[in-house]
Amino acid sequence: MNINKAIYKSEQLVSLYGEQQNEGLLEESKKLNRGIDSKAYLSTIKYLYLYQYYKTSQTFPSWYSTLMQKKINDLYDYFEKTFANIINKHGKVDEELESFLSRRVVWLYKGNFRVYPTSPVDYLPLELRLKVYVYLYGEEDDPKASCHLRNRIAVTLAKLGHLDLANLFSIYNWLMAQGINTHFAKSSNLKTTLSQLKHANEYNKKLQQEGQSVPLVTELCFYFTKLLNRQLMKYDRANVAMIDLVAFYYKQYPQLEQLSLPFKTYLRTKDMKELRDKVEQKRGEFIKATNEVTSLIEDQVTLYNFILRICI
Repeated sequence: MNINKAIYKSEQLVSLYGEQQNEGLLEESKKLNRGIDSKAYLSTIKYLYLYQYYKTSQTFPSWYSTLMQKKINDLYDYFEKTFANIINKHGKVDEELESFLSRRVVWLYKGNFRVYPTSPVDYLPLELRLKVYVYLYGEEDDPKASCHLRNRIAVTLAKLGHLDLANLFSIYNWLMAQGINTHFAKSSNLKTTLSQLKHANEYNKKLQQEGQSVPLVTELCFYFTKLLNRQLMKYDRANVAMIDLVAFYYKQYPQLEQLSLPFKTYLRTKDMKELRDKVEQKRGEFIKATNEVTSLIEDQVTLYNFILRICI
């Protein structure tokens, strides 16, 4: 069963149950015991959708409510475990990072995170971006904000090459949004999201076919492009926190810390000449102090050169 067919069957079941109130329509759900990571699991979606759609307005048999709630809990546990496995491949979220996110980031977004307008988190390198979004999601208790965070996690997963997981998590978001968020609860918007995820995954898929990957330095250059774009960024706590997070997280590039204050000053003053002068000064000092050329040294020179091009 493909996803569009699963959506159609879900809406069909909701319509039939709404008209007939026939508990016989629920009986087949007892037989469904497919693994969550199986494509056959899509056959379970229509029963979960029915439960989520009507749970505040219809009385279901107790066995059905218990079964559906268990399946929803199983989905939550599955995603939590799977995200942890993916994140751990790129290095665990250690106590230092947790402490930073707890002190500097969570309070900025807790209860009010929204997809639009975009946040500075949206421009972080993908692996760090996923860690931040998943951490925020784990700390979130507002149902509407959780819908928006699930969407951002799904997009990030797709860009990292985990399209099937991103699709399933978007379906889960659609289920959980019923009665909570009208945008994410609409089937038409789910289909649009799935199309966007496929597009987001295409570039990663092309690179994999060519045996390549996006270098970290390239992702950092993308972040700096957005950071120094006057129309996108502004001097606020969120941007300052992301500047400090990037410097804190990528310790292999110590020059990022040297650039933190010039970046913050630029966001406050919008004085591009001052920023360029500071970056040129830092670049000269760094090159002068360099005794041998390594790949990490080359990356940091690349970052300096890229930032200087932006400053023209």
